[in-house]
Amino acid sequence: MQTIAKTMAARPLTSITLAAMLLLVSLGIAKVAGDDSKNTGSNKGNDMARVGDLVVEVCKNMSDGFLKQIHFDEEPCISVLRSDNRSAMAKDQGDLAIIAFDILEHRSKEIASKIDSLLHGLTVHNWTERALQFCVADYATVLHTIPLCRNMFLDVKPLGRKAGYEDAIVALECVDRLGVATRDCSLRMINNWDYNQVEVFFDVTRHVSLAWGLIEMATDTLDDHSTW
Repeated sequence: MQTIAKTMAARPLTSITLAAMLLLVSLGIAKVAGDDSKNTGSNKGNDMARVGDLVVEVCKNMSDGFLKQIHFDEEPCISVLRSDNRSAMAKDQGDLAIIAFDILEHRSKEIASKIDSLLHGLTVHNWTERALQFCVADYATVLHTIPLCRNMFLDVKPLGRKAGYEDAIVALECVDRLGVATRDCSLRMINNWDYNQVEVFFDVTRHVSLAWGLIEMATDTLDDHSTW
């Protein structure tokens, strides 16, 4: 064995041997770089998962019956919040509440436009027409009130769960007005229009409940006075 070792040591490195050694070194460097890349990618994935967990956590609370009046299933809740890309950067329930207000305002404008189209498309004067006329008034109230509620919540948002009950309940009672208006329109339509098409109206009330529930979570305040 010693003779063989001495013989190998005495032989100069051939070009093939040198090339093989360089290849091994290159493969080693590539593996280390690949491992680092995987670790970096994994960390980014974990960071994204942690950010997304806020939406999942909030919506799980919604579906577990956090809201007394309107039940919001977890998957639709997640879908609504994630329809706004800002939800991925939300730091707390307060940030999500602001996003929910903006989504609610956009959805309310769509329904108000739909109501207007239905009303102008009627060819007879009946109870459906009257229900739609009431809904026009209801959604005029909704679209006027949403910015007020949003601003009221912005006043208490920086305090989070340290917000006083009186301050937080003002914002919640403002949202109650939205809930009542959208619910009343939905009930009128379910009694005077195609039952199978009324779901879009109740969907807006669910959007209201989402903003309402997020404010309750963000301020740790329970609104026991809601009537919708």
